Amino acid sequence: MSYQNYIKAMELAPKCRFYTTAGGKSQEEIGRSEELLGIQFSRQCRQFYEQYGYLSFFGNEIFGIDPDDLDELEGNSVAYALNDRKEYGLPVKWIPIYNYEDGLMAYLDYSSLKDDGEPRVIMAGFNGSAYQIEETIAEDFGDFVLGLVGQNYQ
Repeated sequence: MSYQNYIKAMELAPKCRFYTTAGGKSQEEIGRSEELLGIQFSRQCRQFYEQYGYLSFFGNEIFGIDPDDLDELEGNSVAYALNDRKEYGLPVKWIPIYNYEDGLMAYLDYSSLKDDGEPRVIMAGFNGSAYQIEETIAEDFGDFVLGLVGQNYQ
């Protein structure tokens, strides 16, 4: 049912105030991002990057990917993950997708895949010595996006 939730979320998102996307990413950009991160994106994430690239609405920002600009962390899952792996020991299978602005972030947890290959979404933070999972916040990307969109569409 989660893929249906992804579709529903992306149908509702344009109804949110201040809806913005970056447009889709090319297969080459997606492939380079996967290579740099050392993971294969799930179906939902790949479709999101292909069609939207990035999503912002009413105070929410779901990160995109830009393998060609690794100096800009904000809004770029690739740059954020690579930086935090190097600086703080971010687990390799965690890909940041959302910043709660309180020291916690949402991550796609590719070390915990469902039967359909979709990673769960966790909320975690760096406690000064290691990353600590606070909670699992969604079964997958589609459920996560639908939860945010469902709170904000008009």
